[in-house]
Amino acid sequence: MVLESLMLLLALATPPKAPRLRLAPAPLLALAAPAAYQPHERAVGNWRFESALGLDLPPLGALKQFAGTVPAQTPRCVKLNNYWCIKRAGWNGEIASDPDGHVAFASAEEGAAVAALLLRRYYIEFKRHTAREIASRWAPSQCAAPAVAIGVSRGVSRLLPQRPVPMGMLPQRPLPMGLAPHGLFNTVRARWLATHLPDGAPRAGLRRPPPARARLTGQAPAPTTPSIIPHETSETEPKTRIFAHEGTPPATLVDCSGDLIRINNYAIHIAEGIAAGPDQDLHLFAADGQPTENFARALANMAAVEIGPLRAHPSLVAFAVAQLRLATPGQ
Repeated sequence: MVLESLMLLLALATPPKAPRLRLAPAPLLALAAPAAYQPHERAVGNWRFESALGLDLPPLGALKQFAGTVPAQTPRCVKLNNYWCIKRAGWNGEIASDPDGHVAFASAEEGAAVAALLLRRYYIEFKRHTAREIASRWAPSQCAAPAVAIGVSRGVSRLLPQRPVPMGMLPQRPLPMGLAPHGLFNTVRARWLATHLPDGAPRAGLRRPPPARARLTGQAPAPTTPSIIPHETSETEPKTRIFAHEGTPPATLVDCSGDLIRINNYAIHIAEGIAAGPDQDLHLFAADGQPTENFARALANMAAVEIGPLRAHPSLVAFAVAQLRLATPGQ
């Protein structure tokens, strides 16, 4: 009898239009846990209640979410009421962040509203109009090679598959390197090992390199990774002062194809039902600055990637779009 009553309450709390949570029955709202971040669980206390209403689930699935009988592998961003895995930046509704910087929102509605605002910023302010441009900034590459990265030059998108590739097949390790005459990292021990055989005899044809002298160079770009921090007004990466050795050291080759394929998969999913491919304009906004139907579809597609195989409920996405319309300047 109790289960049937809870299922009835959950069914009543699923109106076709946003906002959803404010229309939930009072008895069900009274059962919700407080919206407080719990560091030991890396979760917001009310995430089960929020996910029961904010995720696209059948009534029985929503009941399981609310009752706590959910799979152990629930995506972490679901537990943060952050279905788009947004990073901290002082957003409305932000109550904390996990060790990786993902925001813990007080409610799924606030997380969805921030995601819509951030996607608008990417498209309007940062001029990222294609799915690939958005994905490469929203979920940037984690491959930070100190010198040359394989396959990150312009035009590489033409060589990537136009359908998602199984993630288990992706290489993600440094490419084999040949003999380094100066030794890896140019240490005394490394230089000795590079110029001698295992028995201690000098290698034929190799001479001992002169000791490297370090000098402080001028401003030079550091090997950084694009940031998702949303309060940036430009995409200029920071610069730092670095030490460089005399001469040109051999480039370290790192295979970044895994990250490239991951971003390509993300871009393909964003473009589903919107554009023919990840490199075409998504047309997320009309001439008057208001979001189009494509915007809601792209927002839903992005949540499906971030919290897959779960999906944000259509009414939660509709709520986020409605909030964005109200916040659009000049409208």
